[in-house]
Amino acid sequence: MKVNAYLTDGFETVEALAVIDVLRRAGVEVETVSVTGEKDVKSAQDIIVKADRLFEKGGESADAVFLPGGPGSLAFEEMKDLKEVVLSHADDGNIVAAICAAPAVLGHWGLLKGKNATCFPGFEKDLTGAKVQKAPARVVADGNIITARGMGTAIDLGLALVGKLVGEDRAESLGADIQYID
Repeated sequence: MKVNAYLTDGFETVEALAVIDVLRRAGVEVETVSVTGEKDVKSAQDIIVKADRLFEKGGESADAVFLPGGPGSLAFEEMKDLKEVVLSHADDGNIVAAICAAPAVLGHWGLLKGKNATCFPGFEKDLTGAKVQKAPARVVADGNIITARGMGTAIDLGLALVGKLVGEDRAESLGADIQYID
């Protein structure tokens, strides 16, 4: 199993790295992919992360794609090549995950029509066509689309992705191993 985690300047550090960490602990291959043109990507909290590689329109095959939130996430929307990759990925039935403000990008791209979805409070209007799920919903999976509310739900999202990609048993055992669930 492979996940491409797309990073742009202004990404939310915990949302990106907690999800990536959980996936890697479960044995999922995760590639961090900079969409900035530079391997060094600066988070919203001024932490520099060196991406594994740069975005390549033709080199984006994976079992799942992940868009972290944060103030920089809305920049994803302006990236035509990334949009094409994510839309194609979704059309092929592969998993598309987004957290915090990033589900707004999926909404604007038309991926949430008729789907249950959640986001950081205040972005609900941007989940175009979605059946918006508010608190207490933390992570919402509907078919191949998984959305989460924000930084405090990053581990939940990571475990949900593990459940989809590796299996619910592995997600449960990993949740216990990291002392997240009893």
